[in-house]
Amino acid sequence: MPSNSGASSYAFVAVISFITWIALIFSPGMSMVAFEQEVFVGLLVALTVAALTYKYLPNASVKYFSPKRLGYLTVYVFVFIWEMIKANVNMAIIVTSPKLPLKPGIVKIKTDLKDNFAKLLLGNSITLTPGTMTMEVSDDTLYIHWVKICDDIKEAGDIIKGAFEKWLKGVFS
Repeated sequence: MPSNSGASSYAFVAVISFITWIALIFSPGMSMVAFEQEVFVGLLVALTVAALTYKYLPNASVKYFSPKRLGYLTVYVFVFIWEMIKANVNMAIIVTSPKLPLKPGIVKIKTDLKDNFAKLLLGNSITLTPGTMTMEVSDDTLYIHWVKICDDIKEAGDIIKGAFEKWLKGVFS
């Protein structure tokens, strides 16, 4: 069992693990008996996962369950989905129009995010949008491979980070 200093991390990991379990097993046609069994097993699994991993996530805390942060996270999910749609359409245009001028390259951008997990989410969000790939994160700098770089570094950073950074700041501030 975790000490008081790790109790918040333990609770955070347990709650997230349990929510993930329920999201993965839930089916609208599921009987109540089956659902109750899954909830019981999910609690056991979540508590076990939390006991084994909470010490590796020292910054994880139940403070992230505040309504303000959850609001920012909800908006971030919708922004991410919208950016994915736009990037997929853009890549479809590029692929189907081979005469478009492309200028692939590596762009160095700065982030204002301080939390390492926030930087991880930013890098993964950038990578998951087609046409970009986060190659390295070093302190407050991200190195991104982009299929169509522009000459203005500030503009490139704003385009690549999009609204991701703004909403992640709200979640992790």
